[in-house]
Amino acid sequence: MAEDYKAFNIYKPANGFVWTRERLIYILIGIPFLTVAFVLYILKVPEKEIPGWFAWIIGIPMFIAFIGGFINVWFPEQLKGRMEGKLIFEKEKITIDNEVFLTQNLKYVEIVQNDHRGRFIIRNGADGAFSQGCNNYLKIRLLDNEERKVLFQIKQPGELLQISNQLNFYVEQGLMTKEARNNILNYTS
Repeated sequence: MAEDYKAFNIYKPANGFVWTRERLIYILIGIPFLTVAFVLYILKVPEKEIPGWFAWIIGIPMFIAFIGGFINVWFPEQLKGRMEGKLIFEKEKITIDNEVFLTQNLKYVEIVQNDHRGRFIIRNGADGAFSQGCNNYLKIRLLDNEERKVLFQIKQPGELLQISNQLNFYVEQGLMTKEARNNILNYTS
């Protein structure tokens, strides 16, 4: 059932480089291959002269990466960033982290729903095998052509159905098309 307002958590990604399990796994797999290439092709050491302990240097990181790959598939990784602030949808306004934008002062509203918390990811990405639901965004353009974009978390698959009244109002105001609304709400016609 649609409500008069709906609040979502705002996701603020971490700045700069962030270590993830997948990046560690790639490094643990890459280092042995680079080591072998360095020894065989740059130092030009014949294979017969490579000592037996060299295989252990290569094998141990590969084994750790293999085990780490299984851990990464079955356990979600911690969110790399923080949940901070609220995104609130109302008919007459949209509030982004205590900043209020009246719909009469907007040119358009774009909402992209990509995932929800707990969704299984077939290809294990940098965030782990299960989604944290933060790859959704709202983009608004003000009358002065200034744009604002914010990432937000969806906790359940049909959670955006709760803002159908607001989306219908945005369509009536010309802020979004019916097709865009239908895509957000997963309507087929």
